[in-house]
Amino acid sequence: MALDWTVVLPVKPFHQAKSRLAPWPGTARQDFARAFFLDTLEAVLRTTAVAQVLVVTHDREAVAQAHARGAAAVSDRPSRGLNEAIRIAVSHAETLAPHRPIAVLTADLPALRSTELGDVLVSASAHDRTFLADHHGEGTTLLTASRPRWLHPAFEQGSRGRHQRVGALEITDLEAVSVRLDVDTSDDLRLAHRLGVGPHTHAVISSAPPQTALSPHPLSEWNTHELH
Repeated sequence: MALDWTVVLPVKPFHQAKSRLAPWPGTARQDFARAFFLDTLEAVLRTTAVAQVLVVTHDREAVAQAHARGAAAVSDRPSRGLNEAIRIAVSHAETLAPHRPIAVLTADLPALRSTELGDVLVSASAHDRTFLADHHGEGTTLLTASRPRWLHPAFEQGSRGRHQRVGALEITDLEAVSVRLDVDTSDDLRLAHRLGVGPHTHAVISSAPPQTALSPHPLSEWNTHELH
């Protein structure tokens, strides 16, 4: 059973990311993008099944933050989109450890739990290629392959269906709530806050004006209606 994963985190430049959170009162979207990335990165680095983290980006701050925490960084310039950035990182990973399993994880999981990510990677290690659908059931937050060259990323809108069609096995035996909860909208952020976000996202939320209330969503209702 493989427990020495390489995890790739693709990161869009902070000032270009999270446009649907831009209207959030008292904050800038890059504050959220940065915080989501840092909370995701730190949770991945705490995951015992992970041997190496590769951040693929051309954001200088993201590179510096990755290096400061012990992760490696790969440039995706010239930028040709998310899937091409992933392929660049995968090619780099293959030169370093061609027989090590690899996972691509979205970098906007501010409520990510290391234990849940570890459970997902253990489940994935029994198969050549797997993926985990996001909490809306339409996208993908995690794609894995037992060898880098076997990873065929098909992210962006509707990626769950594309990953199914190219033969990746969907992981359905784990709820893995925190691994599924990517945050793009204010509603997503409320769900993540209800679950419990990491310290960087918590700091951004706390800096918002008092009238910016994060009304709680019952977690049981979310699990029932959004994850299944």
